[in-house]
Amino acid sequence: MPGNGSETPERGEPALVTFTQIAQLVTERGYVSRPITRQGVRYIADHDPDWPVPKDQWMKLGNALVMPWPPVERFFRERTRRGRGPAEKNADEGTGTGSAET
Repeated sequence: MPGNGSETPERGEPALVTFTQIAQLVTERGYVSRPITRQGVRYIADHDPDWPVPKDQWMKLGNALVMPWPPVERFFRERTRRGRGPAEKNADEGTGTGSAET
């Protein structure tokens, strides 16, 4: 994040990021179809076999886990949309129970 001292000089991009920062960055950049939480990012990291940073390469910094941003950014930028999908419509919607136009 800007000003945190862990930016790469060439683009002002963060070198290392936490799960919270990943969630914020991928949401801001539109890499996900709806806002994602740090828990959502952690779930993906734990369950997606294509996650680009193996757990043994995650680093502890204070009480947070950090990992390199460039491979994570590329992962989300190139990732095909996944997730729960659109919310289901209420069963009463679109049933024609209201007044009909004639």
